Amino acid sequence: MALHQLLAPLLGLVAGSALRPVVVALAVPAGHPPSVTCPACSPLPPPAGGLQALRLLPPDGRCPACRTPLGAAWLPEVTTAAAFAAVAVGGAAGWYAAAQYWLALLGSALLLIDSAVQRLPNALTLPAAIGTLTLLTVAAAHHEHGSLVRALAAAAAAGVLFTLLALGGMGMGDTKLAVSLSALLGWHSWQAAFLGLVVSFLLAAAVAAYLLVARCGTRKSTLAFGPFLIIGTLAAALITST
Repeated sequence: MALHQLLAPLLGLVAGSALRPVVVALAVPAGHPPSVTCPACSPLPPPAGGLQALRLLPPDGRCPACRTPLGAAWLPEVTTAAAFAAVAVGGAAGWYAAAQYWLALLGSALLLIDSAVQRLPNALTLPAAIGTLTLLTVAAAHHEHGSLVRALAAAAAAGVLFTLLALGGMGMGDTKLAVSLSALLGWHSWQAAFLGLVVSFLLAAAVAAYLLVARCGTRKSTLAFGPFLIIGTLAAALITST
């Protein structure tokens, strides 16, 4: 195993620790302000600047002052470490690898937030899109293997598709996320972009069917789609990297 494949999960643990307060702050229902203070020992409204009040939180998920649980122990750290490990196994290099790690980082937070409150906040989806397209543009400027035109075309196609799906009830957050993920896979190939969507929808359908059979949900139950998009993208990137 290459050295970078060993280091990637460790860097993911560190990155996940830094990401934890962002997940805690943004894992609130739509329309609510970021939760930047502990509700037990600092039940004050968030300051005007919002996220700038965030502080590092320990991996045990408890408030450092009063030990009130603020999140699951080690979940952001382990999730980000797993995402970084998947990127490293894929073997990408250069600025394209940087784009993958960027989406692995923000995608880990989005996966956890969407799973908790079925919301993909603009505070993460917009930086994900801007950062990904910027890094892919730099990769193209350095003549790395791939196609920026194809990446932009795949992003546009995904945007149109998910906008149409949003008319049927799917959230616009999924549209913004799909643009970033499809651009990343489209840089590699059309097959990768298509496979990412297919795997995402198949995973979502399988989980929905299981919930119905297990009677943990009904036909009217809603299911966060963001996690399936992220997992499907990682799976497609790994499959098409070989």
